[in-house]
Amino acid sequence: MKNVHFLTGKDQIPDYLTTPVYYNEKALCERGYKTSFFYKLSEKFLSCDILCLVSKPVIRMLNENQAVFRKDGPILSFIERCRKYTNKIIWMDISDSTSVTHFELLPYVDLYLKKHLLKDKTLYQKEFYGGRIFTDFYHKKFGIVDSQRFNQFYPLDLKYVYKVGLSWNMGIGDMYNAFSKKNAIRRLFPSYIPASYKIPFTDPLKERKYDIFLRTSSALARETVAFHRQELIKRLDEILQKNNSISGSVKGKIPLRMFREMMGDSKITFGPFGWGELNVKEYEALIFGALLVRPDISHMETWPDIFIENKTYWPFSWGFDDLESVVLECLKDEQKRLRIARNGQEAYRDSISQAGMEKFCDWFIQQIEK
Repeated sequence: MKNVHFLTGKDQIPDYLTTPVYYNEKALCERGYKTSFFYKLSEKFLSCDILCLVSKPVIRMLNENQAVFRKDGPILSFIERCRKYTNKIIWMDISDSTSVTHFELLPYVDLYLKKHLLKDKTLYQKEFYGGRIFTDFYHKKFGIVDSQRFNQFYPLDLKYVYKVGLSWNMGIGDMYNAFSKKNAIRRLFPSYIPASYKIPFTDPLKERKYDIFLRTSSALARETVAFHRQELIKRLDEILQKNNSISGSVKGKIPLRMFREMMGDSKITFGPFGWGELNVKEYEALIFGALLVRPDISHMETWPDIFIENKTYWPFSWGFDDLESVVLECLKDEQKRLRIARNGQEAYRDSISQAGMEKFCDWFIQQIEK
């Protein structure tokens, strides 16, 4: 039996990572892997075969305040201490974007697992304005400038690329209850209140009264990050004003219950960039049976890999040049719209099914044993 310890936190982002591990605790144990979770620094979490350090909570615990970790800083000093007690150290990077990394850790850890990665690893040797491949695009194409420059860049040394791999994405966390009070309570007591994958999916074939729907926060702290959502809302509103035959709602915050009702009554919804490429919005679209329209993400790899352009989502360009034509075509071609919506929902349903959980256990063991 191998002991796998996670040093993590109980807030929302790390919970997406740990939920499927908690859920499959018994199945993993039957395969020879006993998983345990620790939420504060102590001697207990150190003694194990494999130590998984979940990035954001660990950075907070150790009061690390450097954008790029220094050799004499708290993170690297801590990893050096951990090395005396455990056989393998894995850094679990839960940052939202493919491009935000801490590759300065690679000489000191055994594995560096991240929930999504750039397919072209040589791009990790390039510094992106705003820290993300899409913020760099918006800076160059639209001249968007950040009032505070992103400076967390450390290039990937290709001799360590073998240590870099995929963990698993947020989609096998608790997406249906992501923003509910129920989920906030469950996160506080994960050992006693298990996550549930019993989701009330809405049939994509259901008759729907709205054509397009988007409700999302757009006041994000960095200008290049906020731009995509702000521009998407603006352009969708222009499409609604220009085309009187199209109905929809794209502005303003609404209560969760109303949000679910409206999304379940909409033909098309959107999965915009946020701090990263993937957000809860994409999975909500699949749950409520709407066609997911989102910026193309063929530049990245993730697991489970359920987002395939023109098969499970309908892409539009990062520059919005084709947004109106995409919306109009989606509404005109009902057969294709429903086919993609069904494909997307089925792919997501499969990923959280019992068979999907068995695949997760296989993937978990495969990735941590690289």
